[in-house]
Amino acid sequence: MFNLLLFNHSNNPMRRMLLAVFSALCFSAYSQITVTSATFPVAGDTFHIAYDDAPVGINVATPPGGNQLWDFSGLQMSSSNEVIFRPASAGMDFILFPGAELVVIGQNGETYYNVTNNKVEILGYSGADPAGFGLDVAAKFGPPLIERRSPTSFFDINDVESKLALAFATNQPPFDSIFSNIPVNIDSIRVGITTNRFEVIDGWGNCIIPGGQYPVLRQKRTDYVTTGIEVYVLLVPNFGQWVDLSTLIPAGGGGLGNFIGTDTTITYRFYSGTEKEEIAAAVMSNDLSTVESMQFKNVLTSDVSDEHSPGSANIQAHPNPAVEWVRFDCTNLPQDDYTLKIFNIVGKVVWKENYSLSGNKSIRLQLEEFKKGTYLYSLLDSKGNTIGTKRLVVLKP
Repeated sequence: MFNLLLFNHSNNPMRRMLLAVFSALCFSAYSQITVTSATFPVAGDTFHIAYDDAPVGINVATPPGGNQLWDFSGLQMSSSNEVIFRPASAGMDFILFPGAELVVIGQNGETYYNVTNNKVEILGYSGADPAGFGLDVAAKFGPPLIERRSPTSFFDINDVESKLALAFATNQPPFDSIFSNIPVNIDSIRVGITTNRFEVIDGWGNCIIPGGQYPVLRQKRTDYVTTGIEVYVLLVPNFGQWVDLSTLIPAGGGGLGNFIGTDTTITYRFYSGTEKEEIAAAVMSNDLSTVESMQFKNVLTSDVSDEHSPGSANIQAHPNPAVEWVRFDCTNLPQDDYTLKIFNIVGKVVWKENYSLSGNKSIRLQLEEFKKGTYLYSLLDSKGNTIGTKRLVVLKP
């Protein structure tokens, strides 16, 4: 009876107040989004990403809350990239990552993913070691590092800890020179990398980027990445003990000390309920006062359908592993000027050549100047877009 009387009196102040509250709640219900697994990558997807390495006048770290407008229309594209998700079996080291569904093959290695209805998780990585020693590794996260979750809604809070463990013999570069003048016998070295990730969906609203506007959720992600190094010291033949180098060398103290310690990275990420790419992602200074760099969905590339589709254009090396020569088979290329590059495992370009290509072409390269090892090859068009990046193994008799 009270509600009936209240809402039958048009001049009742309580009625007007409740109508205002009801309208606000309805607006929120229609404005807030939930991001589902429909935005998770599948084999064959290509994410189109643009980068602004020096954003100016961008306000990312607004206070938490809803119904916000983040205007990033002033972003400038410093460079762009295409991230191609392939079946895990397309990777050179897929057998090392059982359960992997997808692989992304980059210039420095391969990243393997598992995708379920409620999460995208990174299983591990093969290629140049993440500690930066210039070695080739196959590293697994334990447990897998969760990259995306579903469903995702406003004020979701999650945290996860994941570890990588890498072990190396000290009789190989660069450790042989590092430990050559030490008066103790160090047999091996073990690098532990622990990631503690804390995430909160702290805002919702609309995000404007060059070429588009999207309803989004904003996620604040804080990664604490701690690197520790232990060495196995032989006290007598066939017997020794592990020694934590952080007890002997201060973090940042030069040499191996530069690798020890904890790095903090804070990013704001903007997710849409319809787009697979992040609409935008900003790397912040630790005090949140400065946007150090940003990436955003490359709408102009994504929304244009033409024959230069990453799903059709391709490059493949045969034979692989190769001994005396290798042939790069390029298929379905639009007429353009292309650059073929070969990198060593630390990302240095060791060979490159320019070609005018169209359709299906093969490029043969003699390998007498190449040392035994693992390389990466990449084909780029005249705009700098990557057609493909894959691994090449060179063997020598």
